[in-house]
Amino acid sequence: MSDLIWHKGAPPHVGWWNASTHKDPDIWRWWDGERWTAGRYYKAPPEFAAVDEVGRASCPGGIEWTHAYPENARVPRIDPRGEK
Repeated sequence: MSDLIWHKGAPPHVGWWNASTHKDPDIWRWWDGERWTAGRYYKAPPEFAAVDEVGRASCPGGIEWTHAYPENARVPRIDPRGEK
């Protein structure tokens, strides 16, 4: 997916995002509205996708994210702005 557009700053909502310090399309992170988790490889077993404080990222260089989302993703992307 060389046509990915990478963004700096916070994504538009909480959730799983293709997000990386090196624009790696295989790394996913959870954005909690304030911070990112450490990166998870997209083919990692589900138990490695747990979101916890131990896995919070510390990346002074910054993390960039994309809107990319695979059709058969393991987790749903939910935009809370659309909920009533």
